[in-house]
Amino acid sequence: MKKANYYFTLCLVLFTTIFSFLNMFQIVKVSTNVIQIVLTNLLPSLLPFMILISLCLSLGLFEIFSYLIQFIFSPLFHLTPHMSSLYFVSFFCGYPTNAKIIKESYELGYINIKQLQHLLSIASFSSLSFIFVSLHLPINIAFMIYISHILPSICKAFWYKQDYQLMNIRETIYQLKNPHMNFVSALKQSITSSLTAFIFILGYMLVFQFVGYSLETLIHNHFVLSIIQGFLEFSSGSIQLLQYQHFLVYPFVSFYLSFSGLSVLMQVDNILEGIPYSFACYFKDRFIHGILSFLLCCAIQYLTF
Repeated sequence: MKKANYYFTLCLVLFTTIFSFLNMFQIVKVSTNVIQIVLTNLLPSLLPFMILISLCLSLGLFEIFSYLIQFIFSPLFHLTPHMSSLYFVSFFCGYPTNAKIIKESYELGYINIKQLQHLLSIASFSSLSFIFVSLHLPINIAFMIYISHILPSICKAFWYKQDYQLMNIRETIYQLKNPHMNFVSALKQSITSSLTAFIFILGYMLVFQFVGYSLETLIHNHFVLSIIQGFLEFSSGSIQLLQYQHFLVYPFVSFYLSFSGLSVLMQVDNILEGIPYSFACYFKDRFIHGILSFLLCCAIQYLTF
């Protein structure tokens, strides 16, 4: 599967390069829009979370929260205390920040590869700011989409049955007294890894925006084009689709948020480089999550609106 991802990326880069030379003025316009989105929306909302959470992990501060949240999340979802805190934080930090902190937890020895794979399957959510602010939806519609987005993950988390052991206060204090690295090293590592993650975000957003733009020469139905764009890059596809009045608009937006789009999937795969996880399982989990969110949103919309 790793080779398939590599060759897929090569094809995207080759296509984008050729298309860019043939459509220079349009590419400049698309690039400007993407960079503007990153600078005004993603950078302020995601980068501070990335740096602070990574810093807390390295300094052992995250274990304080793990100790507190374990009494609720561990019995509910049969997760270890650290997995519980990662799952809870993923509801707010958005992707691909979730993949970054899961990877760092694995590298620091807090979770094993099986636990990493399970967290990837249940802890993948869009940021709250995108759903409730960026989409510019009435609060009842935004809440319907949000419930459709998170509920399938919560249901799957309930079905997970693994043994776990609660932390005691002594273990928590030990982690604080014996951090993995000093503050300066931890801050340097947090900033570096977060900026690297943003390079992946910007790069893949640009590539898939170019691909979406190139499809305009082949597909002249703008509604269908917006649906396809959502599969490629969820944020722009969702915003474009919301311009139309159709019963399937909100269900498709719910699907995009849960599936996360090919752009985010490739971002996560690059962030998890060197980790022996299964991308095929991750892709399958994201697709199933998307389908369930789509169906749930259809049902809620049919019954309430």
